[in-house]
Amino acid sequence: MMTRSKKTVEPTIEEANAFAQRHGLSYLKPQYIARMRELIAPVALYGQQVRRSPHKENPPATECIVFKP
Repeated sequence: MMTRSKKTVEPTIEEANAFAQRHGLSYLKPQYIARMRELIAPVALYGQQVRRSPHKENPPATECIVFKP
């Protein structure tokens, strides 16, 4: 079983600004960009822990069906 590295890399403010530009968030105030920079590493770490299906035939979780009891 492979384990993933748990090391975190702190992004620079330039990387946070580039991320905001790519996603149409260039209008954000500097304090929000700074907060986004703080959250990039934890969100990436948690995203790596989401289990994914090993079979490509299985649909993504967004296509799940909820059954009512």
